[in-house]
Amino acid sequence: MKAARLWLLVALGLVALGLLYYFLATVGPKRVGGSATVVTAPDDPAIARLSDEITALEKQYQQAADANVVTTESTEALAQAVDKQKELLRTFSKADLDQSTRLVRLETELDSVRARGKVLLVDRLEKDGEELLTAGKVDEAGEKLREALRLQKEVNLSAASSRYKNYVRETSLTQAVAAVEAAPLKKEMQAALVSARQAATDQRWADALTAYTAARDMQARINREYGRTRYADLAGADRLSAEIESLNAAGIATEIDVKEKAGDDAVINGRSAEAAVLFNDAENLQLQVNQNYPRSRFVSSQRIENLEIKRQTALSSDVANSLEELDRAIGVHLRKRQIVAAEQQLGEAGQLVEKLFKDYPKSRRLDGALRIKFAYLALRRSDLRALQDEVYDRLLPLPGVSNWLLLKTEVPQSLYVLVMNTNPSRNPGRSLPVDSVSWNDAQEFCTRLSWLLGTTVRLPSADEFRVALGGESAFETWNSRNSGGHSHEVGRQKTNASGFADLLGNLGEWSAADATDSRAPVVGGSYLDEPEALLKVPSEPRLKSDRARHVGLRILVEL
Repeated sequence: MKAARLWLLVALGLVALGLLYYFLATVGPKRVGGSATVVTAPDDPAIARLSDEITALEKQYQQAADANVVTTESTEALAQAVDKQKELLRTFSKADLDQSTRLVRLETELDSVRARGKVLLVDRLEKDGEELLTAGKVDEAGEKLREALRLQKEVNLSAASSRYKNYVRETSLTQAVAAVEAAPLKKEMQAALVSARQAATDQRWADALTAYTAARDMQARINREYGRTRYADLAGADRLSAEIESLNAAGIATEIDVKEKAGDDAVINGRSAEAAVLFNDAENLQLQVNQNYPRSRFVSSQRIENLEIKRQTALSSDVANSLEELDRAIGVHLRKRQIVAAEQQLGEAGQLVEKLFKDYPKSRRLDGALRIKFAYLALRRSDLRALQDEVYDRLLPLPGVSNWLLLKTEVPQSLYVLVMNTNPSRNPGRSLPVDSVSWNDAQEFCTRLSWLLGTTVRLPSADEFRVALGGESAFETWNSRNSGGHSHEVGRQKTNASGFADLLGNLGEWSAADATDSRAPVVGGSYLDEPEALLKVPSEPRLKSDRARHVGLRILVEL
């Protein structure tokens, strides 16, 4: 029973809903726009009458348009037609698609007629605004341009034909209006900037800081609110911020200059420890500037590096001075052939070199060549006496210069290997002259011998070579007729009156040349030359990098 009663109630409810829907859809009155108008059929006389009125109004407009004499009256007729078409659509809810299309067409035509006049007005307003700007009347120009922008926006938002719409113009007018509004700000900013620079010139730092801050804030506002105008300048705002930071950092920068100058003076006066403290203080202040005022013009990582170099140079002065004294002392001992004393001081010098390079890696007192020198001498400590004996046994005084000694023969391979620990020769043999050495190899050999002897060792000049040769015109030489096409043991041929052998023939010999030249002379000829050519003492310029099996060297020692 309960189930049957439930179903009966549901059925009655559905019937009631159906009746209500029928009444509302077909019988009940319709109320549109606040007034009750009953439309019973599409061909209702009221609808027909309204449609005829719209047609008549549209025809009135069209006649004027066809005659190209659109007037206020014809435009008003078109506007009335639009209003009546809207009324028709509100009244007759079942109007077909043609009526809606008709409304769109009428609205488009009306907006186009109105847009035509607005576009002409926009042209005039824009031109007037530009002329006023040129005349410097910024406020009046702004009024004209703002009105032009308003009208162009109305046209672009309307239903007018697309030929009247101009979004590019709307954008340019927007920018022009913004520029007009930004111009006074820019002028004010520039005035503040002039005041700031003048205050800085007069060293009125507080006034300069205030003016720079005002200029920066105004430029930031222009960038924020008028970013698309020519007055926007992001880089300019950054530069102003940098000037502000520079003013804030100026006092510290001055203090850095003072401390660095005091440190330099302390170095000159031999107060190295005091100088190191001053350079350290200046370096810490520069770090403070870099961290706290990163856009300041006083920021400089390079200055920190330079101050650290100065600090380490000052701190290393005592060690470097001691090392230079030891170098001179060791040179004296080696020159006097006091080998034991030299060996003792070499150990001390090696320790100082390592301390200098380890503790003060940025010091300007570091001497890489000195480090190499002491490392080389340390390796040859046990051979120092033998090496010196080997060299001095082969030296003779250069005629006319008692304290200059020239090697009696070309440098043999045995001596070259002792000094250089390598042998480039392509005709090997301990007693044969070293060959295939470049001019640079010869220079390095002289440098190492200088270290070992404690005095200057160099290549002889071409003139010194001829002095050793003397005025003799007959020599025993290894030449193209007796050499067999290769070099021979040094000193095998008869020496000249001064005791020198192989000055002519056997191998050509590198001689001294300016370090900046790319070539150097090779003098004396070789086993490749004819005897007659050797008597003319040949000299041939060659690239310093050349290596030839017929070229060697001879050395001169200055005592």
